[in-house]
Amino acid sequence: MKIRPVVIAVLFAAATAVGAGWTTAAAAPLVHSDIPAGDCAVLKQIGSSTVSTLAPLQSQSPDQAAAGMAAYVAQLRSQEGQVSSPEAQADIENLASALENATGPESASSVYGAIGKLNSAC
Repeated sequence: MKIRPVVIAVLFAAATAVGAGWTTAAAAPLVHSDIPAGDCAVLKQIGSSTVSTLAPLQSQSPDQAAAGMAAYVAQLRSQEGQVSSPEAQADIENLASALENATGPESASSVYGAIGKLNSAC
């Protein structure tokens, strides 16, 4: 994993997703209608904190950034246990997998899509 290019691509994708507000039908993934309110709270917290969690990784050494990314992915997988609906679990896993499998800027679209699903799930 090329951590700096990945982090920069992830941050760009996240900032774009947040900035877009997911208000257009073309940009927003389908909304799950059956996600419990408690799960929505977890999804919204993850969606709103992704950029601020990953931003500091840009200025760290590659080893520290890789460890930080691994810790964040582990945290996301832990948060999967806090939600009860399969849809919410899948949305969190989608982001964790996108981050874990990111290899460079070309991976931004999968991260972008995962963040978008989190931001529009409820």
